[in-house]
Parts: sequence; structure tokens; C-alpha cells
Amino acid sequence: MPDVYGVILEALRPHLGPRAEVVMEEGLKRLGKHPQELTPEDGAFLLKGLVYRELQARLSPQEAKRLVEGLLERISPAGGNLEELEKGLKRFGLYVDWPEVARLRALVNRLRQEPDPRLLREGKELLAALEEKLEEALLRQAKDLAHLEETLERVRHLGGPKVRRLETLLETIRQAHAEGLFAPAEVERARNLALELRKFLESSAVKAPTLPEIVFETQEEAPAHKHPTDVFLTVEDASELEGELIVDLEALSEEAARRIQALEVEEERRKLEELLARHAPLLERATVSPLLAEVEALLEAGTPVGEKLKLLEEALQEAEKNLRAERRARLIQMGEALRTLPLPEEAKASLESALRLAEETLEEGGHPDLLPLEEELRRLEEEARRRALEEKRLLEEKEALIQELSAKGEAFLPLLQELTALPPEALPQGLAQVRTRYAELLKAQGEEAALKAKLAEAEKALEALRPEAEALGLEGMVAEAEALLREGRLPDLEGLRTRLEEAKAQARQEALLELARLQALAERFRGFGGEGVLRAIEEEKRKPLPDPAPIARALQALRRRLEAKQEELLTRLTAFLQAEARLRGFQSETSRRLKPLLPVLESARERLSRLGPKGLAQVEKTLGEAEALLRELEREAEAAKAVLQEIRGADLEALLGVFDPNPKEGAPEDLGRLHLPGVEALGYLEQPERMEAPLASLREPLEALKRSLDRLDEGLGQRRGPAVVLLGEKALVLSERRGHTLVALLERASLSAFLLELAP
Repeated sequence: MPDVYGVILEALRPHLGPRAEVVMEEGLKRLGKHPQELTPEDGAFLLKGLVYRELQARLSPQEAKRLVEGLLERISPAGGNLEELEKGLKRFGLYVDWPEVARLRALVNRLRQEPDPRLLREGKELLAALEEKLEEALLRQAKDLAHLEETLERVRHLGGPKVRRLETLLETIRQAHAEGLFAPAEVERARNLALELRKFLESSAVKAPTLPEIVFETQEEAPAHKHPTDVFLTVEDASELEGELIVDLEALSEEAARRIQALEVEEERRKLEELLARHAPLLERATVSPLLAEVEALLEAGTPVGEKLKLLEEALQEAEKNLRAERRARLIQMGEALRTLPLPEEAKASLESALRLAEETLEEGGHPDLLPLEEELRRLEEEARRRALEEKRLLEEKEALIQELSAKGEAFLPLLQELTALPPEALPQGLAQVRTRYAELLKAQGEEAALKAKLAEAEKALEALRPEAEALGLEGMVAEAEALLREGRLPDLEGLRTRLEEAKAQARQEALLELARLQALAERFRGFGGEGVLRAIEEEKRKPLPDPAPIARALQALRRRLEAKQEELLTRLTAFLQAEARLRGFQSETSRRLKPLLPVLESARERLSRLGPKGLAQVEKTLGEAEALLRELEREAEAAKAVLQEIRGADLEALLGVFDPNPKEGAPEDLGRLHLPGVEALGYLEQPERMEAPLASLREPLEALKRSLDRLDEGLGQRRGPAVVLLGEKALVLSERRGHTLVALLERASLSAFLLELAP
């Protein structure tokens, strides 16, 4: 890449002298950059704005334009600019509902027709924004993937077509994620299916209509009256049994209903977050804000919103259609207003091109920013007004000068005739020549007092114009006027005033365009200090001559802060993952809650340098949750270690023998973790003294049931899993655990959760 700063500076020195360095330093301040950081796009921005205005004060418009165009060619890198945007469009073109992609497509189409450094710069900034957006989306997808993996493990034992469909969707999402692709449609379908399966699981009122009933006898002789439907067994290895899952909502306990409600609220909160991120510009619309407030209040209270969330989505979609229609109508109005302006076509060409680009962006599905276009239209309207006033001023000055010359002697008659014959279009330059000759005649006719008075008046007026001219980079025009005064000639001060007004309007428009670009960058820093920059931008826009330099410096400071946050999070992530690895063998409920967060954080560490402010905020939130769980896990591990230290030196074999009457079979596990809500009694058939009531009094029929099940296993040549006997609202479970027979009596509503806990 060429040395942009050096190339421009060397080219300007022959024309601006020492002023060249001052101009370039001012440009660097506005961009908030150092000389070595100047890109070709930055150079093009300076050349077409600040530098061009400075050159106009020293050179003719044609010479200034040729110099700028030559410099633009010199600093442009050899090829690759448009190709880079086209490659980016091909990569991000999959995400057709992203407004940024629509804008990028419109920019690429325009740049294929005509190169434009400003549009090229916008396209590259759009690519950077899209890169950040994709990385943030992939981070959310990693979190969704972890959630779905956990859910699949919970519901896999249910079997059936829905579980298999969830497995298929998960495989699709895994493959897309591995390739760096965002698959929102598949994620949404998988999450909806996962929620449905979780609700079935939590309700514990699940049954498969095609599941066969298994009837068995518990006595040597058959009872007189058989009721085949009173008792049936389900086995965990019945994954081949199909049928739609059915939830009997009336059978739900209050606790099960609360669990299902919590699942629904959690999923609705996630959907609301996605809606708000996708439709951020529409949240203040009158048709949206009341419904949004209602939905947020319900979710905050832990109440499912149900259809209201769908109504909110529909309201947002309708608001987006209305916004697009409003912008299209405004574009039509602006185009018509521009067409009727009494200005040369070349003066209107830039805005006409920008309006067409905005229309193309709308057609592609994007949201063009109309504020800079409206400001440019106002500038052109002001320019048309100034031109009309200038024409009127020149005519009035001509009439005043005619009257003044008419009062003079015959020596002034030829000049009077020449002035009278001047047509309106020749007045700008013709009047200046007439004034010069008038001053010479006054001096020749001995009217030096009158001439000195006019020169003194002009000098005083010029001094009043000097500060504004210097602020706008038009010192050259002031110097020319001073030279005329020293020669005893009258400068065209009204022309200078007009030129200052034009330069001021041009400078304001360029500053507003730069502020619009900086505003798009600041939007990416919302939640990271960008709100203050956005407020400063709005305040700057209201000034007569905005200055983008402080805004650019503030954004540079935010970028440095972002880099520091990335470093901080990388350090925390590395420390967390190392600490978690040391405790990975320690199993508890806390470790189970921590497990789904691990793949998310590992993915975050890989893409941390590519994440923007919003992505870093997601990482920091998830990392904070994981760090809290890790601290809890460390306390649990320390407590377990303390217990082991207390019993160190004891006769562990004797201690275990107390709990294990048959050491060859292995010690039965502690039943504490199986005491889930709704579990009424637990015990082992081999340890009747430790069986909880009422199981202790049912030992004999339970042993008979076990013998029947053993015979069934022998006859089928299979080894059974947990056997379940449904008895009204109760459930009885028999399960082989480490050579012992676990028996549990529990509420039917807690059955699924209990079976899941039994799973190895």
C-alpha cells in the first residue's frame, strides 16, 4: 500500500507551501489517526473535501480538480478493492434478511458501474460490521448448540420420531457451525422441538400410544379377576417404539406446571432478545412500544406471554413495512424537489446518484440513511437561493454604480456605457473590471479622497471576513483582496462573502457525511460507551459548522478500550478453563450446570479477537455465570476433600462393610441424590432394615415381583432396565444398581425426572 500521507503532502507542497502540512495535520485530527495509519480511503476523503477546498483558493477550479484526480489515482491500491467487496458479498449473501447485506449489494452494483472512493470506504466498513455480526451470531449459535445437546441427552430415552428429528437438526447445525455458517432457521426449529420435548419430559405424563402393555403374574395361581390394564411395565430400551407424545395437562402437579412455565418463559425471553436485536430501529414506533412494554412486564414477572409474542413480531414486521414505505415516499419527494431546483445539472449530479443508490438499497431490503441526503438537498436549496440573491445583488450593484457614474463628468461616460451594456451573465467578472477602472479614473481625476474612503471601507470589511475565511481554508482569497487594496484597487468583497457562504455550506455537508459514517461505527459500540458518542454526534450536527475530529478521537478511544477488554477476557477465559480442567473429574449438580457453558466459552476464546462490543458483552456475561459456578464447584470440592481428611486413618473396609452385606456385589450407592421432589420412599431389597416406609412393609410382594421379572428376563434372553409399575397417581420403580435391587415409590409426576437421574 502506498504511503498515503507522504504522497499527498509532497504533491501539495508546490501549490500550498508550508500550508500543506497544516492542512494535512487538520485532516489527521478530523480522522483521529496518525500519518502511518492513513488508508487510501482516508486519503480520498481528505482530497475530496479539505484539500480540494484549500486548492480552490490557490488554483483555478479546473487545475484543482485535475490535481485531486491525479492524486486519487496515485494513492489507490492496484486493483482488489471491488473484488474484496464482491468476495464479501458472496460470503454474506446467504443472510438475505440482514439490512447490511442489502446495502452492500447495492454498493457493489454501483461500484461496478462507476468507481467511487467514498462508496468503496463505506463498503469496507460494512464488511467489517458484517464480520462482527456473523461472529456474534456464531457465538449465540454455539450457546444454542450446547443447550440443544443438553436437551437431547435429557429426552433421548423418550424415543420416537420427534427425538430423531431433533437429532437430525442437531447434526445439520453442528455441520453448519463447523463451517462457520449461521443457521438461524434450523436453530429455531430445533429449539421449538426441544422445548416441546422438555415440556413432555417435565410433565412426567408421557406415554406412547403404540407402547405394548406387559402383563405378568405375581402369584403361583392366577387371580380370579384379571385386569390387564391395571399394571404394565416400560423399559428404557424401547427406543424403537414410535408414536406422538401426549401430555395430559390435567394430570400435572403444581410443581410440574411451574417447571413447564419456567421453560416457556426462558424460551420466550430468548426469542424476545432476538426480535429486539433484529428490529432495533422500530422499537419506539407507536404500534410497537405499548405491546413491547406489556410483553417485557409479563416476562419480568415470570409469566409466559404466549400469543402476545407472536403479535409483537407481527407488529414489528408491519412497522418495518411502513418504515420502508415512508422512506420510499420521502425519496420520491426528494427526487422531485431536486429536479425542480434551478441549478446546473452537474451541481445536482452527486445527490441524484445518492438518491438512486438509496432506492436500490431499499429494493434490496436494506434501510438507507436519509438524513445525509436530506441535508445535501437543503444545501443545494440554499445554494440555489444564494445564487438567486447573488444575481439580485449584482443587478443592484450595477444600478448603484450606474447612478454613481452618471453623476460624474464626461471622463466617466465610456465606463458608464460599458457598464450599462453588460448582460446579467457577465456581471460577476465584468463588475470587477469596471470597479478597477473606476478606481483608476478617480485617481486620475484627482478624487483621491473618495478613493481612499472606499479603500478604507473595503479594508475594514475584509478584516471582518478574515477569521471565517481562515477557518474555512480560504486565506488565499483574503490575500488576493489585500493585494488589490495595496495596489489601490477595490476587491469584490460581496463575491468573497458569497464564496464564504458556499464554502461553509460545503464544509457543513462534508462534516455531516463524515458524522453519518462515524455514527454507523458508534452504533456498533452501543452498550460499550457508544451512547455518549452518539449523543455527541447529535449535538455536533446541530452546530453551524460541525467538527468530526472530536468524534473520531472518541471512537479511537473506544477501539482501544475494546482491545483492552479483549485482552482482559482472554486472560480470564484462559484462567477459567485451566481451573475448570483441574476439577473436571469432580461430579456434582454444579458441574452438571457448568458443563453446557464450556463449549460456548471455548468457542468464544477462539473468536475473541474478531468479536465486537456486543459479542464481548455476551462472552463476559456467560463467563461471569461460569466463574460463579466454578467458585461453587471449588467450594464443593474443598468440602469433599475435608470429609475425606476427617475419615483418613479409619478402617474404610469395615466402614464400607456396614453398608454392604455382600461385598462381592459391590457397595450400593448413596441414595441422597435420588431423593428428588416427589420421591416418597427409597431402599434396597437386600437391606430391609434401611428401606423407608412404606416399602419396608412391602418387602415380600416386592421380592415376588423381582422374581417374576427375573424369570421374564430368562425367558426373553434379555437384561431389563428399570421396571415401572403405574398405580394411579403413584409409580413404583425397580432397578438393578451395582448388583442390588433399588426400589422407589414416587409421584407419577416425578417419574421422568427420576428415570433420567437413574440413567448411567
